[in-house]
Amino acid sequence: MNLLRVELTRFVCRRTIALLLLVAAALTMLMVLSTAWSTRPVGATELASARAQVHAQVTQPGFQHELRDCEQDPAELFGPGATARDCARSLTPTTASYLSRSPLSLAAERDGHGSAVAVLVTVLMIVVGATFAGSGRAAGSLSTQLLVEPRRGRVWLAKAAAVTLGCLASATVLVSAFWVGLYAVAESRGLSPAGGVLQDVAADGVRAALLAGVAGLGGFALGMLLRGTLATLAVLFAVAAGGEALVPLLPVDRSPMWSLGTNVFAWLHDGVRVFDPAAGCGPGQPGCSPQVAVSLVHGASYLGVLLGVVLLVSVVLFRRRDVG
Repeated sequence: MNLLRVELTRFVCRRTIALLLLVAAALTMLMVLSTAWSTRPVGATELASARAQVHAQVTQPGFQHELRDCEQDPAELFGPGATARDCARSLTPTTASYLSRSPLSLAAERDGHGSAVAVLVTVLMIVVGATFAGSGRAAGSLSTQLLVEPRRGRVWLAKAAAVTLGCLASATVLVSAFWVGLYAVAESRGLSPAGGVLQDVAADGVRAALLAGVAGLGGFALGMLLRGTLATLAVLFAVAAGGEALVPLLPVDRSPMWSLGTNVFAWLHDGVRVFDPAAGCGPGQPGCSPQVAVSLVHGASYLGVLLGVVLLVSVVLFRRRDVG
C-alpha cells in the first residue's frame, strides 16, 4: 500500500499530467458551451422567416402538382396501405426544415457530442498514461526507486494501479461534468429529458469513464514497453490511422468487426452496425444485409484481449531488461 500511495502522489504531482488534465477539462467545458450555443432557442425573427419560407414553398405550383399526384396514388410513394394524409404529412415542409438549429436533446447528443467527449477524454488519458510511464525514466527516478524496491513486478503493478485509478477518477469527473452541464442547460430551457434517456446517458457515461481509465492503463503499459512517450504516441497514431485503412483489406469475412475504432464505439454505444464493403448485396437481394452488427460483448472482448497482450509483454520485459 505504501508503494501505491507513493505512485498516486507522483501521479498527482506531475506538472505535465496536471496540464493535460487541465486541457481536458477546458475542452470538455468548451464542448458543453458549444452544444448549448448551437442548440439555443430560436428567436422570433428566425421563426417568422422560417414560416415565411414554408408558406412560399407550399404555395408554389410545382409543390401543389406533386402533392396532387401523390394524393391520387399514395401507395406508389409510400407502399400499400398509404393514404392521402401520408402525402401531406411527408411532403409538406415544416418550420424546422428552415431553421439552422434544433432544440437541445440529450438523446441526440449521445451519438453526437457525447461520443466526441468520450473519445477526446480517452485519447487524453492514453497520453496521461504514456506521460506517467516516460516521466520517471526521463528524470532518472525509476532507477533510484528500483534500488530501494528491487522487486520490479511490484513497482510496475503499483504504477499501473496508480495510473488506472487516476485516469478513471479524472475521466469520471470530466464525463460527468459534460452530461451534468447539458442536463442543467436542458432544465433551464424547460426540456426535461425522460427517465429512460437519463438512464441511457448514465450508462454511456459509465462506459466512457471505464474506457478512458483502461486506456490510461494501456498508454502506461505501452510507454513502459517502448521506453518513451513520443514513441508510444507514434505507435498509437500508426495503429489508429494505418489499422483503420488496412482492416477492410483483410481476406476475412466481416472484416469491419476487427477494426479498433468499430470495437471502441461498440463498447461506447452498447453495440453498433457498420457497413461491410465485402457483403456483395445487390439491389433488392433478399436475405442479404450490407451491414455487420458488432455487439458490446464483442467490443469488450476485443479491447480486453488487446490490452491483456500489451500488459503481459510490458511487465515481462520490464522485469527482464535494463532500466536505462
